[in-house]
Amino acid sequence: MNVIEALQKEIQSTLVVVMAGGEGKRMGYTGTPKPLIPISGVSLLDRCITFLASNGFKRFVILTRQDKVVEHVSGTDYKVELKVCRDPQVPRVGKGKALAYALRTGCLNPEERILIAFPDDIFTDESLPLRFIASHVEAVKRLGVWASVAVVAALQLPYGVVELDPTGLATKFEEKPRLSIYASTGLYIFEPPALRLLAEKVDLDSPHSIE
Repeated sequence: MNVIEALQKEIQSTLVVVMAGGEGKRMGYTGTPKPLIPISGVSLLDRCITFLASNGFKRFVILTRQDKVVEHVSGTDYKVELKVCRDPQVPRVGKGKALAYALRTGCLNPEERILIAFPDDIFTDESLPLRFIASHVEAVKRLGVWASVAVVAALQLPYGVVELDPTGLATKFEEKPRLSIYASTGLYIFEPPALRLLAEKVDLDSPHSIE
């Protein structure tokens, strides 16, 4: 088996979990779930699934609490294997809680690798998922990691920055600096040990983030 065939096998054995429970209120959409907000006529959810499917992923689970998302998915042929699971109908679910709930209710199998994606993260790097899973698989083999997160190595602020001394005097101006920090892109991969731990430890009575 060559490298490309090995990577294809890893992709085929990876389940994509799309977290699609968000509302669109903060983006100015009332009555439209965030995953269904259109960009150039195509919803964020459709863009997410199409993007990952173009990288070879064929099995998807949508986690949502939105009836409109369920209706949209049921009426769309993505040419992939897809099912929808309901988030718990309680206030302040949190992404970690939604994932733990799906594991405990049998919607997700804790014995298979999953890649987590969010519809409102739009990627312009078409091959990012391929490189991400290749890096993750290598880290599992060499380092025994349980989970990976795709990050960007630096952020560029969209505005100028001013440094002040203790007296409040400006000592330095810097226009749109790049910050050397690692920021999450919203792509995660979890191996079974991490999923089993998450299903066991997360308190379903409280909201939890994935991080």
